[in-house]
Amino acid sequence: MTFSNVLILGANGMLGRDLAAAFPEARLCGHKDLDITDEAAVKAYILAAKPDLVINAAAYTNVDGCEDEPETAFAVNGDAPGYIAAACREAGAVLVHYSTDYVFDGSKKEYVESDETNPINVYGASKLRGEQKIAQNMDDYRIIRTSWLFGRHGKNFVETIRHLSQTNETVRVVTDQVGKPTYTADLAHKTAEIAECPPGIYHVTNDGVCSWYEFARAFAPNVVPCTSDEFPRKAKRPAYSVLTNTKTSPMRPWKEALEDYLRPTVKVPMKGIILAGGTGSRLYPLTKVTNKHLLPVYDKPMIYYPLQTLVAAGIKDIMIVSGRGHVGHFLELLGSGKEFGVRLTYEIQEGAGGIAQALGLAESWAGTDSVAVILGDNIFQDDIRKDVESFESGAKIFLKEVTDAHRFGVAEVKGSRVLGIEEKPKAPKSNLAVTGLYLYDAGVFEIIRTLKPSGRGELEITDVNNAYIQRSAMEFSVLQGFWSDAGTFESLLRASLMVCETSLISDCSGRSDNLDVRSRVEETRSGIQE
Repeated sequence: MTFSNVLILGANGMLGRDLAAAFPEARLCGHKDLDITDEAAVKAYILAAKPDLVINAAAYTNVDGCEDEPETAFAVNGDAPGYIAAACREAGAVLVHYSTDYVFDGSKKEYVESDETNPINVYGASKLRGEQKIAQNMDDYRIIRTSWLFGRHGKNFVETIRHLSQTNETVRVVTDQVGKPTYTADLAHKTAEIAECPPGIYHVTNDGVCSWYEFARAFAPNVVPCTSDEFPRKAKRPAYSVLTNTKTSPMRPWKEALEDYLRPTVKVPMKGIILAGGTGSRLYPLTKVTNKHLLPVYDKPMIYYPLQTLVAAGIKDIMIVSGRGHVGHFLELLGSGKEFGVRLTYEIQEGAGGIAQALGLAESWAGTDSVAVILGDNIFQDDIRKDVESFESGAKIFLKEVTDAHRFGVAEVKGSRVLGIEEKPKAPKSNLAVTGLYLYDAGVFEIIRTLKPSGRGELEITDVNNAYIQRSAMEFSVLQGFWSDAGTFESLLRASLMVCETSLISDCSGRSDNLDVRSRVEETRSGIQE
């Protein structure tokens, strides 16, 4: 069985983010996108998405909090899975749902999938109801019971104990609760296997049994043992909640998984791409004998400014994409990039295939690295180094508040989410223009391969961005400083004046001419209609 349309619910959580990595083509749905306790909304969302596999990682997982808010716990963990199952049945989709070891009371040392359940706290009872509701509403489900999750993308036991051990001489950890730690990255990849298995309940954990104290001792030397009576909690925990897997191959030992988790992460490198193609017809006859990106903006060639933006962000490997007739000119001007402290590569774009098509030419060069893409005629005052350094996956666009939004691609946003992008709308839904600067993970090239030419026969970058938006994998930042393209006579002049006036008067190594030109700029600007 091969799934072509996967929907992940709870995609922003610790497990959800690892699932997104394990299912890179999946549609991602977070709690801001869908209230899973709203039965009608769940049905409408799933039927509209038309998935063949739904993975539900959404849950209320605060065990002690469930004791304080039992109604919320049962709504999220108990009733909502039933709504999801009913919608999956109607949509013809397989459902994978996560449950817990806390559906058992801990009166025996090991539990197989068929053992009788008997939860002893609200959390366990709410998760058990979720299992029951799923079974009542559909047949084609896989319920994965798991335990003691830890992962890179959320608060968990490991991080809590590590923090406490750094700020306290000793840390007490209970030794009379026994179970199996599970690394969310391993669980996410195992989920792909379980989805292909027959319907039913599965116990999935990393291999190996330990107490919470023994788990903590593996990474924090100053922990000391205590009993549950010495460390009382609102919710009673089972003494033994060891899940035994009888249906699939075991995952690796938890100690091995923990070593991976504790190993410092290696940030995926980011390369830069400057798109400097096009005919520059709006700047004719200036572009009759040269590429527009070689025209001067104040005292430097236009191409210097996007190059400076990437250099200032710490990017060292940069590709310049341009037409066959002009690549040699860029090479003559910029050379190997040594002058700017970078390594430059050049690529030829045959014809006018659109921004996305030009970006696609960099696929083999970029490899598995993320990319910062900047249009060669866009000039930015903002420093994007922090955006580049914090970028992990998905995509990020840079927006600018404008008064004439109808001239641009316009982003509709709500809170921290991008809802959509519309090209040159007659009635813009916001005043946020999409600038010519984008950050993408390596998945962008797979998206580009699926694009169809637009009405003007080109592969559109807006379609790329909307694909990320559909996956709930798009972030945005609103620029505070000056931004302009320089693709028309008016914008070329405006950009030159702004560069003259601001600290952008510098070369790519950061040197500033420090000219006192403000009065001359203001005199010139007064004759220009903004």
